[in-house]
Amino acid sequence: MLTRTIRGSILFTIITGAFLAGTTMLAQAASPAQDRSNGEAIFKTKCAVCHTIGGGQLIGPDLKGVTQDRALAWLSAWIKAPDKVVASGDPIATQLVAQYGMQMPNLGLSDSDVADVIAYFQSRDGTSAAPSSSTQSAPQNPNIPAQGAASTTELDTVLSLNGDAQYGEELFTGGAPLQNGGTHCMACHTVEGVAPLGGGALGPNLTHVYSRYGRQGLASALGTLPFPTMQGVFKDRSLTESEQADLLAFFQQADQRGQGSNQQNFWYVLGGGSLLSVMLLAGMLIFWPRQRMGIAQRLRRDGKL
Repeated sequence: MLTRTIRGSILFTIITGAFLAGTTMLAQAASPAQDRSNGEAIFKTKCAVCHTIGGGQLIGPDLKGVTQDRALAWLSAWIKAPDKVVASGDPIATQLVAQYGMQMPNLGLSDSDVADVIAYFQSRDGTSAAPSSSTQSAPQNPNIPAQGAASTTELDTVLSLNGDAQYGEELFTGGAPLQNGGTHCMACHTVEGVAPLGGGALGPNLTHVYSRYGRQGLASALGTLPFPTMQGVFKDRSLTESEQADLLAFFQQADQRGQGSNQQNFWYVLGGGSLLSVMLLAGMLIFWPRQRMGIAQRLRRDGKL
């Protein structure tokens, strides 16, 4: 009887251990997929405007094979804080800036976000997936200052300023001139609800740029303006720190306000234009026949001009 009880206990222990081990393996197998999914979402919202994976060069390089071409420690540090990598004098970063004529903006990604993006790159490259972001943090390049270092950068200053959203809107629309002579944003971009028809169409709609880039990412982009068209327009005409803070506050407000006002404004403009057209047509119908009469006809009809 005792032997049978011991055998039953051993069998129960084995079955329970096997079940727990299987559950753990399934959880570990699921983590990389979840991480890659988040990394893909981050890439599509924050990176795809400048990069492709296997689709050729855009504003920045094609990232196909990047996890094979670059050491993961370097890649993690670069994705996390490209401004700090460039400032450290890293030769690869220096070469990339020279080749593409701009610096990649700091997108303000967390360590787990960086690990997820790398896991997504690895899945596209066919290499082994990065460990779960819940247990891995991005490797730190010893030549790059740690996040939160004591030295104050322009980005830190802009983020610490309390920008004026109303003045930022004036800078955007051209109601207030940019200090260094740059072109106002609305010449090329649209923000819903700011003007009757929104603005220019040369650049992307910036209504929700604050959500797309995040606070730190957008602040970094305003400081470096890392886009080919803007590089030429703002060469030697960079935004001041206070202008960057004001525009950052304006874009945050526009993002929270949402969109839809431009559609309403469009119908107002269309209705007003239609009413004006009807009035002009009525005026022509009343006065045009008189203008078409010759002098002789008017003399015969009215006895005078």
